[in-house]
Amino acid sequence: MRINILFFFSLIFLGCKESREYNIENIKLDENMARELVSLSIKCVDQKYPYKIGYRFNDQNWLKPHYELTPSFYGCWDWHSAVHGHWAMVKILKEFPTISEREIILNKLSKNLSKQNLVKEYEFFNQEFTKGFERTYGWAWLMKLYSELLSWDNDKAQIWAANMKPLVDLLSNRTILFLDKLSTPLRPGTHANTAFSFSLMIEYAKIAGDKLLFERIKEYSTKNFLSDTNCPVEYEPSGTDFLSPCLAEASLMSSLLEEEEFNLWLKKFLPAFNDKKFSTIINPPEVLDPEDPGIGHLIGLMFHRAWTLKDVSTKIQNEDDKNLLKDIARKHSEEGYNIMFKSGYGGEHWLATFAIYNFSR
Repeated sequence: MRINILFFFSLIFLGCKESREYNIENIKLDENMARELVSLSIKCVDQKYPYKIGYRFNDQNWLKPHYELTPSFYGCWDWHSAVHGHWAMVKILKEFPTISEREIILNKLSKNLSKQNLVKEYEFFNQEFTKGFERTYGWAWLMKLYSELLSWDNDKAQIWAANMKPLVDLLSNRTILFLDKLSTPLRPGTHANTAFSFSLMIEYAKIAGDKLLFERIKEYSTKNFLSDTNCPVEYEPSGTDFLSPCLAEASLMSSLLEEEEFNLWLKKFLPAFNDKKFSTIINPPEVLDPEDPGIGHLIGLMFHRAWTLKDVSTKIQNEDDKNLLKDIARKHSEEGYNIMFKSGYGGEHWLATFAIYNFSR
């Protein structure tokens, strides 16, 4: 056994402020929670401002409002958040088909995912100056949205997926070309993290049958992650992280390796769960100003830690370790949910997606 249970829980509560109590419950995504979360996505997908432009202009011909250049995904502060805001609406509608917001969601999807709009999205991404735009975080969320539509037994969803396919194919091919020149993975706790994008892309590839992308990701991951050891989890998080670099990689490898091989790899990659180094993962990070868009990233980190710990726990052979990781995940889920609605638009435009993704796993 890798861990002593009493010692583990002493670590948990020693790391907490005395005045802070955690009610660790197994939070489930029910219809009330779904309505509360999806309302944030409904609100933001058509909200044009504030907006962060993440691309450069090669000439004045492209100096147009962002909602003309990318008329499908123009809200929610930035392009990738608009994409996964649509994923959140689709996911909720699939899980709760009679939800009272059903018609609102369907109307927004019909409007934004029209063939006319997605042709313009394709034209924009097919330019030389946008080849690196949203690489690879936004690309991965687009693939996730596409696969969510593709796996939905709904005639309209299949039309929207067909409208998206040229852009998805473009970015799938672009990902493969990118990996051919990416000599080492990107490992930050923010958008550029390679392992995080790979996890979403694998989910897409399995549903969409994109065997070429799947095999390229598996090949790249085996070459670059399989020999990793002693991930410096004790240095997490950085102050504006919304991803855990170590757990993102562990989650990815849990989806690529068989159980026996994964457990052997994990023992070398992460410290033992009763090691002092692992104590930085046990407690949710302290968020001193949730309304600061950068500091508020730490709320999303709570959700990311939660779902990646759940991913890892599904492959862990030791039952005590498995249950303990689930307990840490529940603790992070609860804290993240309790604070996310205090984050203002700087957090609400994206946190609903992370919450829905976490609670639906």
